[in-house]
Amino acid sequence: MFVGETISKGMVTYASKIPKESIIEIIATVTVPDSPIDGCTQQVELSVKEIWCVNKSVPYLPFQIEDASRQVLDQEAENKKVVVSEEEKKEGADENKMPVVNQDVRLNNRIIDLRVPTNQAIFRLQSGVCQVYREFMLKNGFTEIHTPKLIGGASEGGSNVFTFKYFDQDACLAQSPQLYKQMALCADLGRVFEIGPVFRAENSNTNRHLCEFTGLDMEMEFKDHYFEVLDMIGELMVYMVTNLKERWARELSIINAQYPFEEFKISNPVLKISF
Repeated sequence: MFVGETISKGMVTYASKIPKESIIEIIATVTVPDSPIDGCTQQVELSVKEIWCVNKSVPYLPFQIEDASRQVLDQEAENKKVVVSEEEKKEGADENKMPVVNQDVRLNNRIIDLRVPTNQAIFRLQSGVCQVYREFMLKNGFTEIHTPKLIGGASEGGSNVFTFKYFDQDACLAQSPQLYKQMALCADLGRVFEIGPVFRAENSNTNRHLCEFTGLDMEMEFKDHYFEVLDMIGELMVYMVTNLKERWARELSIINAQYPFEEFKISNPVLKISF
């Protein structure tokens, strides 16, 4: 601990030896900076009077957060391990090459990886998707239900199931809440929805064939024409896109800074193509 109105050399030496990602506690005076601080979300300065190291991290972390936060323009190249030949080393080809944090390193050190601002923004945006979906459903007279995920047989055709032993019986993980949604409608609930896990034993190895994902499911009665359902889904998409862009703009900008993407646009009402 160092105490004083002015920062002493001892405090500077002590602070400089604290490894990154350590947990510290400080007593300081908070002031507004004379000019804006670039690269900071909080525009304040701390005049430190005391600094305590509560818990030191290891001296050398598996990777630095700034390396894991660097902009990615080529995801395929990002996931490949970069190998530099001896000839390239002699020519100085790797002098300006920035460190690449591969996916296996990220997943093996997930706690550090979750400190990356982009990953935190993704989690908050994911939470936002579920929030606005639930808002819309409730506003439009839907009832939220929670269906079984350990069931006695396949939910629907067209996809494989994960099987296991449920005590002394054969069972499987639910591919869909389809059967239970339809049962709810037959019981006069009218409109139901669920946000829950879905399991598909599809070894397709693409991001469109995940073995486990969170499904946003809905089921509703219609009176005269199935366009009633299409219109409801169209209004849902407009509501979700509009609210995510307005209420989670900061998270979207953080993600866009590391993983650039085109702005998602949707017409209101949604375009309906007849034939």
